[in-house]
Amino acid sequence: MPLLQKIKQLQSTVSDALDESRNYYVHSVGMWRVLQARINDGKTVSIRNYTGEIVDEAVIRGLAQTYIEGHLASSTFQHFVSLFEKFVFDFFELWLCEYPGSLKGKELTLEVVLSAGDKHEIVQSVVERELRMLAYQRMTDWFGYLDKLVHRDCPSQQQLELLSEVKASRDVLVHNNGIANEIYVDKSLGQARYSDGETLRNIIESHGS
Repeated sequence: MPLLQKIKQLQSTVSDALDESRNYYVHSVGMWRVLQARINDGKTVSIRNYTGEIVDEAVIRGLAQTYIEGHLASSTFQHFVSLFEKFVFDFFELWLCEYPGSLKGKELTLEVVLSAGDKHEIVQSVVERELRMLAYQRMTDWFGYLDKLVHRDCPSQQQLELLSEVKASRDVLVHNNGIANEIYVDKSLGQARYSDGETLRNIIESHGS
């Protein structure tokens, strides 16, 4: 399959996944709102969890908004960012496997060469190692790397700063229990939406997703 077709296929796959994730969030919020409305109309509701604890409508009413702005928003936002990262690194992989010349200075172990079935597997191994190292760097480094591969006119510097803040927010949700810290502020490149010590709440709406 030609490279351009592979990239278009990747774009379509990720775009569809983003739509599905967004719909999941919107529909889930809608269902919580329906439940809240029924409780406000006087309906009785009870839910038993796996430990046998039962909560009634009074508790559920209070939990609904917490779940919407907390767990639901957080998990969906993290999925958005994961899909973005998938697109970026799958694009890198497609490009580097098609044009491996930029990797010609990379070293190989004899073990990799001997275990590979053909040249394609050798290239694939080098590409995977290269991208594993890149993944731990900052987003600005990702697009700096892209600049070395192709001439790009996007994202702009401001867009890159905003994307960096999104990635920093995701890192806070995953690694710091959703509480902004100095690392978040630093990684946000002047676009921080939260102060050091502030909890990231209702994160999807705050980012205008």
